[in-house]
Amino acid sequence: MSSEFTLCPACGKMFEEPVTLACFHTYCFKCVSKPNEKYVCSICNFEQNGSGVNTDSFTQTFCDVIRTERKLKDACFGCAENCAANYCFNCQDSYCSKCSKSHQEGDGNTHEIVSFASVLEHGFEKRKSISPLCQLHGLSLAQFCMTCKRLACGDCVISEHKGHWCLPCQKALTQSAGDIKTTSKFLRRFHAEYHKQCLLVLDYLEKEKDRIKNEIRNLFLEIRQILEKREKTLIQSVDEVFDEEKKRLKERERVSSRMCSSAAAASTKLTFINKYGTATEMLAYHSRIKESKLSAYCATHVQLLPKAVVNQSSSLISEIDGLLERLNCTISHQKGDYVKRLLNSCSVQLNDTCAFKGEAQ
Repeated sequence: MSSEFTLCPACGKMFEEPVTLACFHTYCFKCVSKPNEKYVCSICNFEQNGSGVNTDSFTQTFCDVIRTERKLKDACFGCAENCAANYCFNCQDSYCSKCSKSHQEGDGNTHEIVSFASVLEHGFEKRKSISPLCQLHGLSLAQFCMTCKRLACGDCVISEHKGHWCLPCQKALTQSAGDIKTTSKFLRRFHAEYHKQCLLVLDYLEKEKDRIKNEIRNLFLEIRQILEKREKTLIQSVDEVFDEEKKRLKERERVSSRMCSSAAAASTKLTFINKYGTATEMLAYHSRIKESKLSAYCATHVQLLPKAVVNQSSSLISEIDGLLERLNCTISHQKGDYVKRLLNSCSVQLNDTCAFKGEAQ
């Protein structure tokens, strides 16, 4: 016998006053009745108030039959000598074959006495003949309203379901057989297919995550290779520019050293003539200085930092900024593309499930 219909998943014992939660899992009433507290289903983690439960009469009577079988005794209740072989449902006692016959005759053949082997089967058949009672009128719920899809007693049909399509339960079952079969088939398929789809999507997400991470690694590896190659080129260019400028400045330094010596001599001589010479000598010497290469050289602007180096530095900074901007654009575009592809793929994976759910509605 399946423990799903006999044992409470909370306490592990046979159901006592079983109730069904909104998630359709069954528990003992005492296990979920927590005033002012929410109960979390231990099977599916569904959360609801302990008061919002429905009495499960099927499970209650089902467990009652199981309990009846488990109460069977080895010794005969009548003679206490022979082994019991039969069970009386009215007295709820066990009897041997001889005492069973006497017991049945003594009670006018009104008691239901069956063999131990038939107790379960008879108990299940017996429970089918017992109809639940209407909580409002106390009458048997023998009718089913096809309009409201609810059980009803005779008084309910007259008062609450007047003008509705009401049938005896057995006829209503025959009338609804096709719908019940469709619902059962849908629930079985949904249980199998939806769970399978969820696993497929989870597996896809994991693979897609690894693929995107690998693409990002490859992207940045390529970017690093490009940057390293460009780094070597730029460093080589800087070396060439500075070496050329250094060579040019060394030559200029050699010339300027000679010119500085000439300038010192001319300056000393000009001071000496100004002190001891005549006006004619001063003017002649000064004119000679102005017309010489020394005067032209001294008028030349000396640039300490070569212009080529300044231009090269500016170009380098602009190029690095351009690379960074392109990198940001690439990453942003790739990221958006990945997310778009991911969502589209997930949508395709879930499409069958969504369509399947729609069919049931």
